[in-house]
Amino acid sequence: MARNERLRRQRILRNWRQQDVADKLGTAVLTIQRWERGIQQPGAYYRVKLCALFGLSTQELGLVEENEPSSEPEIIKASPSEKTPVSDHAIWTVPYARNPHFTGREELLSALEQHFSQPETDLSVGLQPVALTQAQAIKGLGGIGKTQTAIEYAYRSRQQGLYHDVFWITAVNEETLLTSFVELGHLLPEVVSADETDQHKIVAAILRWLEQRTQPWLLIFDNADDLEMAHPYFPVQGRGHLLITTRASAIGAFASSLEVETMGTIEGASLLLRRAHLLDSVTPEEMEEAMNIVIELGHFPLAIDQAGAYIEETGCGLQSYLQIYQTYRHALLKQRGMQMTGYPDSVATTWSLSFEQVARTHPAATELLQLCAVLAPDHIPEELLQKGAPHWHAQLREAVSDLFSFNLLLKTLLDFSLIKRLSKDRMVSIHRLVQAVQWDRMDRQTQQDWSERAIKAVEMIFPQDPTRAEFWPQCQRYLEQVQACDALVQQQNLQLPEAADVLLRAGRYFFEHQMFSQAEILYQRALTLRESYWGTAHFLTGYSLEYLAVLQRNNGQYIQAEVSFERALAIREHQLGPDPLEDAASLCRLAEFCLAQQKYPLGETLARQALVIYERQLGTDHLNTTNARHMLASLIERQGHYDKTEAMHLQNLAIRERELGAEHPLTTRVLNNLGILYSHQGRDKEAEQCYKRVLASRQKQLGPSHFQTATAIFNLSCVYIDQGRYEEAEPYSRQALALYEQHLGRHHMQTADCLNGLAIILLHQGSLEQAEALLQEALELHEKHLGPVFPHVGDDLMMLGILYRKQGRYAEAEPLFQRALEINAQTFADVDPQVAKNLYQFALLQEAQGKDEQAYHLYTQALNSCIQGRRFTHALTLDIHQHLMALLMRLGRVEEASQLEAVLKETAGLQK
Repeated sequence: MARNERLRRQRILRNWRQQDVADKLGTAVLTIQRWERGIQQPGAYYRVKLCALFGLSTQELGLVEENEPSSEPEIIKASPSEKTPVSDHAIWTVPYARNPHFTGREELLSALEQHFSQPETDLSVGLQPVALTQAQAIKGLGGIGKTQTAIEYAYRSRQQGLYHDVFWITAVNEETLLTSFVELGHLLPEVVSADETDQHKIVAAILRWLEQRTQPWLLIFDNADDLEMAHPYFPVQGRGHLLITTRASAIGAFASSLEVETMGTIEGASLLLRRAHLLDSVTPEEMEEAMNIVIELGHFPLAIDQAGAYIEETGCGLQSYLQIYQTYRHALLKQRGMQMTGYPDSVATTWSLSFEQVARTHPAATELLQLCAVLAPDHIPEELLQKGAPHWHAQLREAVSDLFSFNLLLKTLLDFSLIKRLSKDRMVSIHRLVQAVQWDRMDRQTQQDWSERAIKAVEMIFPQDPTRAEFWPQCQRYLEQVQACDALVQQQNLQLPEAADVLLRAGRYFFEHQMFSQAEILYQRALTLRESYWGTAHFLTGYSLEYLAVLQRNNGQYIQAEVSFERALAIREHQLGPDPLEDAASLCRLAEFCLAQQKYPLGETLARQALVIYERQLGTDHLNTTNARHMLASLIERQGHYDKTEAMHLQNLAIRERELGAEHPLTTRVLNNLGILYSHQGRDKEAEQCYKRVLASRQKQLGPSHFQTATAIFNLSCVYIDQGRYEEAEPYSRQALALYEQHLGRHHMQTADCLNGLAIILLHQGSLEQAEALLQEALELHEKHLGPVFPHVGDDLMMLGILYRKQGRYAEAEPLFQRALEINAQTFADVDPQVAKNLYQFALLQEAQGKDEQAYHLYTQALNSCIQGRRFTHALTLDIHQHLMALLMRLGRVEEASQLEAVLKETAGLQK
């Protein structure tokens, strides 16, 4: 390795620039460059500063050859035989050598330095005793690195000359604490008489000496988990600093505190590689493997150190270790291996001791740990622990019965840092390795018992109707736990009806948010569970099939959707559920599938049956009744009977505004449906007003980036397109496309709708090449997801035909129009405006080619469609009428033109 290459590597591992190191040392960046290139060597002054900065020896930084003497100061430790006056010689009782593998923790060490260097605690000013700096504690879970950080701080501060003396007290219990003071007394013959045997008098003499000592000192209390016990042994004044390491969480009465967190991924990988002695020759691939191990170990320092020791001792390599760990996790977490850090216990041993202490202190806390071992670890809602009480064992059920006992329960685990409490969010968390060790301590029956209890509790608190916006925050709060339940079901092959119920509800939440792939996974899991538990012909199995059929249809999985629908329909014909309201909901789901599958008459029949049940059971004004009425109206509209549905929508709107408010998502959904109806009727101004209200409400209630806001933006752009207001439509269209891509991706079928809309705008603005590219992309996506016979596909074909007609590419345009009309015939009623629009555009193509007779028949069909749909003032109707009259006049068929005009006026008058 090149001279000083280690120095460069250490800088890079910390993500420091050469300028950063220069700034920290107070030198020029050119100097750092020369050091790293080996052109120049740091002098003794800068070697000491470099060692302090990186926390490494000169050999580790490669600043001297292995056989060269180090420039680091020599460790001085007093001996009982020394006769030097106590006030003169330095005392060092740190019982551990400096950890050669210590990595990172720079922010924590800097915070300690900053805390201990406050102006009012300047140790160099004056000789009279002063008030002791407020004690500083570093706290955290066992094995997180508290002691190692304290050791590193002691060595660094000694290198920097911050303290004359450094004392180490082992404070695991009062016995070890007194023993440490007695041993310290042996080093202080001028303070403690050799004949003194009273331990408390020895302590008092040492504390008195510390409080009067003029030289600066550092006193470290290690593993002081019982701070009430240790507190009487703290100095109360003097020119020194008190550093405490503890697992206790609530220590504000004794000291300010810094929490030792898990390591970052890069930091942890550096520790692993250094511990395994692979750092100097690591490749990018090995660094990636090291980071994967760190992630698998939950970024936990002691576990990372254990892994490094195992890799070094066995020579198994990084990739092999990860494979071994995934199979033999329990054994590896118990195996400490040879270590050089002064921490003899393994991860499993460290926490097992804590678990045993918890069991003795508060048995219900052990049950809570077992419960936490089966839940998603990072965000466990407190209300799940409390409201799930009916499913817990007696001890835990009693412990969560009221807030006082619940807080006492959590305090027991907080005292050992086994959990964290996120008070603001009312959640607790448990480290993934603590969870893993606790899981491995339970036998299989206990694991299954707590798994089943957790699933039942999550099912109990997850909202029953996840499609309603007011319940979405709760759904989001519990989704991690639902996913944990899903994993438990898969892992242990649990057959619980509650699992199927909660998975189905979570799937409905995902479906509502257009997250179809996540929804399908949960729907399929729920279906499998219900088939296994209830049987393939049970009505609950039928309900699952209904949800799945709608989802599969939306995903373009037509064959699968049809199979699911037919199965659900067959179950319904042979077995109804015991609850009429559930039966009505089932009918609505089947009707929804019929709407998507263009089975309008069957869907209308089902929706009418559902509406009758709701009106009989709940009344005409109930919110559930409005859902059935909405479904029925949609099915009637698709059959071209627009005049019959406006009153139904207005009735729903009045009910929802009264019950939910004008801006509730369910209210705006009705407004959106009204907008669609008005668009079909050519009532563009009214449609625009509806869409604007919907957009304003969703922006306010859901935010500007929510997917439902995006759909409102898209709908408004479509209204402007229909009115020919392309300049106004374009920004809305582009904004909608960006949001659809953000939520669904570029290749989703609904994103294709936005591509089509923007293409229409560009086409009318003359950007034909851009429009063609977007239309081709939209057509490809719609055909892929929806199949070749679908209204959206027909719309893409028609727009491409219009574009080719504008370019004079008549031969290419004609088959597109013909195919679009074939799709229309299969999917729309004759009076649908899309049918009239396609006929009209095809007529324009025929007329452009001089095929006047064909054009005449197409214009006539288009006009008849508009008349039957009562669209007398619609812009499309007026355009068709204008072109047809012009064609007749050009052909000299004046009398026919006059008769047509008379018929139109008479029909319009009668209809009005």
